[in-house]
Amino acid sequence: MLLIDPYLWRYAAYRAYLNLIGEASRYYLGWLWWFLEPIAMTAVFYFVFTYLRGPRAEHFPYFLIIGVTTWLWFNNAVANSTDSLMVARSMIAQMRLPKLMFPLTVVISASLKHAFVFSIVLVVSGLVLGASVAWVYLPVLVATQLLLILAVGSAVALCCCWIRDLRLIVRSGLTLLMFCSGIFFPIDMMPPAFQDVLRLNPMAVLIEDFRTVLLGGVAPDLSRCAVVAGLSMLFLYAMKWAYTRFDLTLTRRVIA
Repeated sequence: MLLIDPYLWRYAAYRAYLNLIGEASRYYLGWLWWFLEPIAMTAVFYFVFTYLRGPRAEHFPYFLIIGVTTWLWFNNAVANSTDSLMVARSMIAQMRLPKLMFPLTVVISASLKHAFVFSIVLVVSGLVLGASVAWVYLPVLVATQLLLILAVGSAVALCCCWIRDLRLIVRSGLTLLMFCSGIFFPIDMMPPAFQDVLRLNPMAVLIEDFRTVLLGGVAPDLSRCAVVAGLSMLFLYAMKWAYTRFDLTLTRRVIA
């Protein structure tokens, strides 16, 4: 069963598309900036960890770009979801719409951008490192991460309506979480006690699984994906209930 009416999914997707068109039109390089952002971040991190600390993984540039692109999808979607309801204040004041649609629109926008960047990463990885049969597991990983982003994005959008200062805390928390997600180092090179703690972070698990498929050419641990996907689905349904239960209260909080 869909979380909301299929018409609203289509409407959210159309709004996401219009947002992307508007965003691209504001810059001279347009769509190219979507790819330049992870490339620029990867270049900075590559310089730091190669020349200042030394690489810690085989095929380090590809190791890094997989971690960066996977993280940016989560980071951008969640960070932009914090004020998704406040940005839509005028629309919420004029008509009654399911509030869950607005963080959903943000997540779809971020996902379309990620699809563009990730397709380039796949082409480069296939040409340089070679494609693998294990790539058939990529849709499972992508779907799992999408569920996680939807759950977290809808939660932060809801909470930031009550405590607006939370958006600053969320953005700071994302920065901290970035350094705990194994973007710059293989988690299995850490002490065993730290590995267990770091893998409590679902993004660390997903980044590790993406690298397992793309760099190692082997199947990921599907049991870990199932746990992340299952918990995300439960949390997402809880968010749907909360958005429905507090719909009028949310409207008053947004337009106040």
